[in-house]
Amino acid sequence: MRIIIASISFCEYVIQQANALTDLGHNVLLVLPTQLVNNTVGADMNEFIACGVECYTYEIKRRWERSFYTSLFKTISAFSPEILHIHDNGEIETLALVARFHRLPMVVTVHDVTTHPGADSHHKLRRRLIKQILRRRASVIHLHGDVLREKLATISPTLARKSVIIPHGTLSLFKQWESIPVEREPLTCLFFGRMEKYRGLDNLLKVGRILKEYFPGIKIVVAGRGSELEKYKMEMDTLDIFEIHDAFIPNTDVYRFFRRASLLLLPYHEASQSGVISMSLPFALPVVATSVGSIPEFIADGMQGRLVAPGDIAGFASAVCELLSDTGKLERMRCECMDLAEKLEFNALAKDFDSLYEKAVMVGRPGLAGCVL
Repeated sequence: MRIIIASISFCEYVIQQANALTDLGHNVLLVLPTQLVNNTVGADMNEFIACGVECYTYEIKRRWERSFYTSLFKTISAFSPEILHIHDNGEIETLALVARFHRLPMVVTVHDVTTHPGADSHHKLRRRLIKQILRRRASVIHLHGDVLREKLATISPTLARKSVIIPHGTLSLFKQWESIPVEREPLTCLFFGRMEKYRGLDNLLKVGRILKEYFPGIKIVVAGRGSELEKYKMEMDTLDIFEIHDAFIPNTDVYRFFRRASLLLLPYHEASQSGVISMSLPFALPVVATSVGSIPEFIADGMQGRLVAPGDIAGFASAVCELLSDTGKLERMRCECMDLAEKLEFNALAKDFDSLYEKAVMVGRPGLAGCVL
C-alpha cells in the first residue's frame, strides 16, 4: 500500500511509524514542515528514514502562496497514494490536502481528544474548526487509549464508534543520539518537556518542599520551557533542590537527561497519553505519575513505577521516597520498563496499523468525505 503520513509535529513518532510500515512492504511519503524537521532530527533525517520512506518538506511561511499548493499537490499525486494518514492538526495546508485528495480513504490520529488547559486551550477558532472537519471526514480515527475513546464518546458518539485503539509507540529514536556514557545519579529525578499548566509544575513545587525536608540529597532536574516555568522558577530556586534548564532541549541532548535520572516525575493535573513516558521507557527510567488520562493503561502501578491519585501531593512524595530508597525495587522496575519498551516498539505495532488501513479502505469515504471548502 502507498501511504501518505502528514503531520505538523511528532516528527520522531511518524519517522518510526513510517519505518515500521516499510518492513511490511508498504511505501510511505512523509509530509512535514521544514521547521519541524530542522528543530528535531535535523540533518540526521536521511540517516533515520528507512528504504521505502520518502519525505517531502515545506516552508510554513509559503503556505499562503498559490505555488505552495501546486508543489504539494504535484508531489503527492506523483506518489499515487492509496491512503491518507493525518496526525490531527488545525493548519490550513492540512485542510487543503484533505480537500484536494477527498477520494482517498483517510485515517486521523487524534493525540488529544480535547485541548489541554493552558496555552493549548487558546487555539484559534480556525484551527478548532479544521480539526472538527478532519475528524468528521476520517474513515477511521486512531486513538492511543480506551480512556480517550470514552472521552470522545462524550463529545460525539458517532466519532467514537469509528475509532480504533493502537497504543503510543516507544520513542526509541532518541537513543540514536547517544554519544557518550552518562552515569545514573541515584537521587536525581527528572521533570521534562513543555512547561504548560496541565503538566503540574505547581504540584512538582509542592512535592519538592516535602522531599527537601524528608529526603536529604535529592535533586529534581527541570528541563524544558514554557510559561509555567517562568511563574515558579523563583520559588524553585529558593528550595535549592531544583536544577533548572529553562530552554528547548535539542534531540541531541535528550539522552543526557534520561540517562542521568533515576526517576521520571509526572505530577500532571490532566493528560491524554504521555510522549515523555514513551521517551523514557527505552532509557529504563521508571516513573512516578498521577493516574490521569491513559497513563494507567501503559504504566502499571508497582511494575514500571508508581501511580498516585491526582492531587495527592503527600502520596506522590511518598512514592518518590519509596523508590529512591529501594534500589532493588528500582532495578526491577528498570527491567519492566525495557520489557514494555520492546512490546510498544513501532515494529511490534506495525501490523495493527496495517489492519487500521485495511479497515479505512473498507469503510471508504464517510458522509462528509466529499466536503470541499
